[in-house]
Amino acid sequence: MKFSVGRIKLGTQTVAKCTGITIRFDGNPVEFHGGGCQEPLAIELGNRTTSITVDYAEWADLDVDSILTNEYVNVEILASEYDANRGLSGLTLNKCKAVSWEITSSQDGFVTYRLELRKAYSS
Repeated sequence: MKFSVGRIKLGTQTVAKCTGITIRFDGNPVEFHGGGCQEPLAIELGNRTTSITVDYAEWADLDVDSILTNEYVNVEILASEYDANRGLSGLTLNKCKAVSWEITSSQDGFVTYRLELRKAYSS
């Protein structure tokens, strides 16, 4: 799913405004078979992962590297009227951890962040 805008929050504090958010849900199907049945009795999703890619994040005046390496954050989707998935506006993915990020700066000192986060699941 693709969304235009959102924000990253640490607790209740907004630490970054984001654009270009992509959410991807992955999992492997696990089949449960009963005695002698060829067709599965149930199929469930195993080894779930939720990946969030943010194309651009504008950070508040904080120690970004400390937050990305040490903190779980919440990613809140604020879908615009142009998003195909705008019915999901207000969706919040809690307990997300940055797994990679890329920092780019221009000659005029403008710094942008591109990040990938993963949602933590309780076991």
